[in-house]
Amino acid sequence: MQAYIPEFILAGLAMLLLLAETFCKKTPKFIFGLIGAAGTLAMLPFYMEGLYDNIYIILALVATAVTLLLSVDFRAVINLSSNDSKSQDGTGEFYILPLLACVGITSLCKASNLVELFVSLEVLTLSSFIMVGYFRRNLGSTEAGIKYLILGAVSTGFLVFGLAWYFGITGTFIYNETIVSHALAAQTAPAMYLALAMLLLGTAFKIGAVPMQLWIPDVYQGAPTPVTAFLSVASKVAGFALLGIILAPFAVLPPVEFVVALMAAATLLVGNLGAIPQTNLKRMMGYSSIAQAGFILPLFIGTVDGQLAPNAPFYLAVYLVMTFGAFFALAMIRIQRGSEEISAFRGLGKTNPRLALAVTIMFASLAGVPLTAGFFAKMISFVHVINTGLYLGWMLPVMIVCAASGFYYYFKVIRSMYWDKPAENAEPVQVPAISGVMLAAFSIFIVLGGLMPLFLNSIR
Repeated sequence: MQAYIPEFILAGLAMLLLLAETFCKKTPKFIFGLIGAAGTLAMLPFYMEGLYDNIYIILALVATAVTLLLSVDFRAVINLSSNDSKSQDGTGEFYILPLLACVGITSLCKASNLVELFVSLEVLTLSSFIMVGYFRRNLGSTEAGIKYLILGAVSTGFLVFGLAWYFGITGTFIYNETIVSHALAAQTAPAMYLALAMLLLGTAFKIGAVPMQLWIPDVYQGAPTPVTAFLSVASKVAGFALLGIILAPFAVLPPVEFVVALMAAATLLVGNLGAIPQTNLKRMMGYSSIAQAGFILPLFIGTVDGQLAPNAPFYLAVYLVMTFGAFFALAMIRIQRGSEEISAFRGLGKTNPRLALAVTIMFASLAGVPLTAGFFAKMISFVHVINTGLYLGWMLPVMIVCAASGFYYYFKVIRSMYWDKPAENAEPVQVPAISGVMLAAFSIFIVLGGLMPLFLNSIR
């Protein structure tokens, strides 16, 4: 129980804020977001010892804190969409739910058996359901919530089916290489592979991988912008942490490696081809999320020095920075220009040169432009595939083509900012303090991260 002290603290903080929402009605609700962000970051010292072993937890905590800070700057839209007025009444829960979702993610990363794994995942999923449909007076948000609920229930069904098969084969919910190896060596091997297939399908929903990616574009477009950012990053962190746990006993089995490679290639193609025609930025970011998952999945093919996907957390950290930077910019445009279309960025290079520069850095990094952290992250994925030597004949060409196609749809935003003229009477976008600080910090991280390869001897 001592290992779960941070989770108890975060859950207790969420309950205290919920009570404050009930009894302190005149308190500005955005303060809950600031308190929640501070409380989340205060949990980081618990995980500084054994940094790499706790890296997924650290990423989840940072993603939750940044989501809450984004929600504070997005509060004008939250107020308007929650109660059909500019009042803050009934909006406090919006700043509390990410804390509960974070408890689910961190508990998942510590789970010692499949039951704990499932319960933790459901804490995250149920919190996400509510957040997606939080704008109950917005038809898009309601539709997104319903779609997420239905498809989430399907993925949960696959996961439970896999858990049941595993328990039926092994007689235990403890999940480790020894138990799995004994099951694969016996006549139960086909049943064990079926259990793995069901578990992989349930996990694919969280990471947005084919064939469980259908929910992403509609849900991302309809959900509130901070929630979309949270699903893009924190939920994906949980998904890849879960994938690492599920695949660990099967890491070097050729049939499993082939399935993961096939999922990666299909995910890359669906994500990149789907993003090309999009005009709504949130919907495009949904397909981008699928495409980025396609670049992370190859890291789970084979092992490096006996470890499964040791470089995946670095890719996720870079992805966190790039994606949140893009959503901070989108939130400002949504609030002040009333649109989430790519065309709403038109002329930003003339009206807000510094903001346009930060947005350019974010999307250039997402595309993988050299000397950005995004390029370094994608290079690690390419190098891993080359070093393993598995499926090079078709895996590598797919990755190259998809990496090149990303330049087209990411640069649509940059083209709109610098090539299109501003709308008549367009006023400069006002940059809130939190958004300005976060965009500046993210831009510096991306540039410095892009220079890292110049100072490293090798990349494995």
